[in-house]
Amino acid sequence: MQFTGIRRRWWTGLIGIGLMIAGVNAHAEDWVYTVVPGDNLWNFCQKYLHKVGYWKQLQQINRIENPRRMRPGSRVKVPMKWIRVNAAHAEIVTLRGTAALLRPDGTRDTELAPGSRISLGDQLETGPESNVTVRFADQSLITLHAQSSIRFDHLSAYGETGMVDTRLHLIKGRSDTRITPASGPGSRFEIHTPSAISAVRGTEYRLSNRPQLQASTFEVLKGQVAVSGDQQTRLLPASYGTRVEAGKPPLPPRKLLPPPSIEPLPEKIEQLNWPVTWQPLENAQGYRAEISRTADFLSPLWQQQVSSTRVPLPDLPDGDYYFRVRGIDDLELEGLHQVQPFTLDARPQPPIPLSPNDAQLFRGQQPELKWSASSDAVGYRLQIATDAAFENLLVDQSNLTTTQFGTGELTAPGDYYWRLYSFDASGEQGPVSDSRHWQIKPIPAKPEASMTVTESGITTSWRPGIGGQRYQVQLAADPEFTELLLEASPDEPRLTLQPVSGQVRYFRVRYVEPDGFEGPWGATQRIDPTPDNSWIYPVLTGLLGILLL
Repeated sequence: MQFTGIRRRWWTGLIGIGLMIAGVNAHAEDWVYTVVPGDNLWNFCQKYLHKVGYWKQLQQINRIENPRRMRPGSRVKVPMKWIRVNAAHAEIVTLRGTAALLRPDGTRDTELAPGSRISLGDQLETGPESNVTVRFADQSLITLHAQSSIRFDHLSAYGETGMVDTRLHLIKGRSDTRITPASGPGSRFEIHTPSAISAVRGTEYRLSNRPQLQASTFEVLKGQVAVSGDQQTRLLPASYGTRVEAGKPPLPPRKLLPPPSIEPLPEKIEQLNWPVTWQPLENAQGYRAEISRTADFLSPLWQQQVSSTRVPLPDLPDGDYYFRVRGIDDLELEGLHQVQPFTLDARPQPPIPLSPNDAQLFRGQQPELKWSASSDAVGYRLQIATDAAFENLLVDQSNLTTTQFGTGELTAPGDYYWRLYSFDASGEQGPVSDSRHWQIKPIPAKPEASMTVTESGITTSWRPGIGGQRYQVQLAADPEFTELLLEASPDEPRLTLQPVSGQVRYFRVRYVEPDGFEGPWGATQRIDPTPDNSWIYPVLTGLLGILLL
């Protein structure tokens, strides 16, 4: 049953294609013209046909009663073989990067510009990071992307009827095509590749040809495209694509990947290489991102194929742009795109703060601010504030031409934040730099130690620390503290020492901040030895012996 349904749909599609081709052939011999005021058979034949002498046959075919006065709005059928055919040309509309035209006589024209003409037999080639948009006689457009090549095999027009016959051969690369709707049975627009032929009558689609893979891909954005390969034809509707390999029929039409959802961009992008991100697409093997000055992307300024869902913006001049991205599936069919306008306002580029390091702490000194020299700048504006929002400004100086600034006058303890702007020669101020901040804290005071002699020993004490300060004490045998007897970090602001006789000792203490900063040592305290009374015991013993005698 499933096979029967598939076969029924296949036959339905084939019949649809046949009816379309049959419809075209049924009217291929006649061009239908709508009469406008002032028309008569003589001036009509003179304008559109090979010779004026066809007026008699036209009168008979269309049963025109008065050949001198044709009724406006009436329709005249004209056999196609009677219509005047003349050579047409194409014209370059936009050119970015490098391109060349290979002429049929073998010459190579590299001096191309908008307005350059393209004739029958010419071959157009584009260089790296380049693209060229070409307009045909019926106003159809094709954009040839980087490192692509296309040959103009047939360029003709049916006089002034608006019907144009265009046949191209995409040798390699990628193209975006916008085809004007057909104006008559003589209108034709075909693009051939080594593996397939695409025939259209008013549509918008993309085509690529990869000679190394011997395969072509087709992606229809608007209208319909008939794609033929190996004597089989498939009709592609909008939002569908196919792949054709050499010697094989086109694959069944596949639904193109939906447009990715781009993450919101800032109202103004003030940083170069700003990352643009989007939501991943199921079944996407990669993505193509493009940037253009215009919403129609007739001549993209930049394109990049990536495997991730993130791409940094290129280095572009300030201005308004359009960004678009689309997914690429396993057949290398590129899907529908999502477009996002954005404004770049990143120049002149701000300098980069160099020193001090962010959040660096200073005690007893003030930092010198240093920053890089911006190539866009002739001067700098420096702001220093006590808050990260820069609402309480202490310094706002705009006439700096050097890349350093002393902060000797900012001595009060606290947090300081700083940032910079660049000025260019016209006086325009660019975006702000990243902000940094430094902190000033006071140097801890010198502790004043006191000593108390008790039965348990000698107790030294000092004022308790503040804000989490710790203590460091040293006991030495010399006033220079080169021979340490004790080094400790007591939890309390006191220390008890045991008395020692026969040795002078030296004691000192200092505060240590929570961040490890060591304050100055307090005054050195001399601890004299306890008196040596050992001599008195022999004397007393002797005297006691004498008395006993």
